[in-house]
Amino acid sequence: MRVLFAVWELAPFFQVGGLGDVARSLPKALFALGIDIRVILPFYKALKLQGQRRKLVKQIVVKYAGKDEKVNIYKISFVKSKVPVYLLENDEYLSIPSKETFAFFDLAIIDTVKNNHLDWIPEIIHCNDHHTGFVPLLVKHNNLKIKTILTIHNLQHKGESDIETVENMDIHPEKCRLLEWEIKRKRVNFLLEGLVHADYINAVSPTYAKEILTEEYGAGFDEMLREMKDKLYGILNGIDYDSRNPESDKSLIYHYGLKANLTKENKVYSYLEGKRLNKAFLQDKLGFEVTDKKPLIGFIGRLDGGQKGLEIIHKMLRRIDLTKFQFVFLGAGEKDWEERFNWLYSFYPKSIYCSFEFDKRLATQIYAGSDFLIIPSKFEPCGLIQMIAMRYGSVPVARSTGGLKDSISDNEDGYLFKKYTSYELEKCLMKAVDVWRNNKKKHDLMIERAMAKDFSWFASARKYIDLYQKLINENGNAVDQRHPEQI
Repeated sequence: MRVLFAVWELAPFFQVGGLGDVARSLPKALFALGIDIRVILPFYKALKLQGQRRKLVKQIVVKYAGKDEKVNIYKISFVKSKVPVYLLENDEYLSIPSKETFAFFDLAIIDTVKNNHLDWIPEIIHCNDHHTGFVPLLVKHNNLKIKTILTIHNLQHKGESDIETVENMDIHPEKCRLLEWEIKRKRVNFLLEGLVHADYINAVSPTYAKEILTEEYGAGFDEMLREMKDKLYGILNGIDYDSRNPESDKSLIYHYGLKANLTKENKVYSYLEGKRLNKAFLQDKLGFEVTDKKPLIGFIGRLDGGQKGLEIIHKMLRRIDLTKFQFVFLGAGEKDWEERFNWLYSFYPKSIYCSFEFDKRLATQIYAGSDFLIIPSKFEPCGLIQMIAMRYGSVPVARSTGGLKDSISDNEDGYLFKKYTSYELEKCLMKAVDVWRNNKKKHDLMIERAMAKDFSWFASARKYIDLYQKLINENGNAVDQRHPEQI
């Protein structure tokens, strides 16, 4: 099975968000399971090759906006993996992301496949978010015998552009599914085109796939998505267990696991002792009192007031007795929220610590040292931080939405609340803290269950293989009768 994975970011070469982690981990897992998968992305100036030697595959010409544009196709491999990665280089459109970058990128992908410039033609092009939203339409426009899947990582990011962008790709606007108000505004929506023209649509968790059919979560697409329900699926993301491992993570001083392994060569503490040591280290690093009498509660994520629940966290913090808790916040984003949390940090330095520059090392230390991680998102397509937190034994306290609901078992390996209010968040957190203080046996068991839970990419990758197989065989008799969860 041949799959081309089209994406705009890829860790560790170039990353600005969680999609970069997914783009690294899912293809690796699929490749290990025998899928002939290859990744393609723009060759930005900011992209770092990480010691990889690039090989020029071909120099091609892509016609865009009536002009011939030279594109160099380079090939590298994943770090510590043999997954092929193609980089498309063009000084005008692909060097620095701009409003026309992804239109040109999508067109260059199709030109590359159509003319077999890779000496390899995919059966499926797996598109990701609005950045590759025009690929499914271009496949049909060029009558290519290739299937397409579009994965929605976040429906809120739609990718609007001028109508001239479509014309620059030599596509008549009438071929696009423009909504009435977009026609009047002379705008085109990349995500909308992907949703309409892809053969299958996949959301990054089963619950999110259901939620986007509602007006509350559908971002204006809910009515259209309900009409497309038969081609909509939901598969939960995973995390990379090679890089996310408390037994060997280089960001930690004290390594630990479900079983201790205290040898001269490999000092791995039990999870309870390891959590205790890492908590004391983190408390000291942050300037907190080093004590096991106060719960240490972490928050890691974008400071996005529209999604991440910042307002209900802030209201809760202003209401509770902060002297009984220790909170650490790590993340960058909206400046007004940085200022609000920095104000609390300034007045309560013994109870609140904030860092507004993302630090991967500190993030890992928070996962390892915190007792709880709060994730009160208004919506969460999948979320990776709850999985990482559980891997490191930090019990999640989260809202029951999207991938949070699909990955956390309430009162077993985490805590969930439903209503999006500061009072519900406080009630849920206080319940968790009460168990931590008064029922040590239950809390320790919850840590053990969380760490034992399997969020490796292999489980998710097998569901993607099922989906690929179903798509390839949809007009015939499917060989593999297993099916991923469909809405």
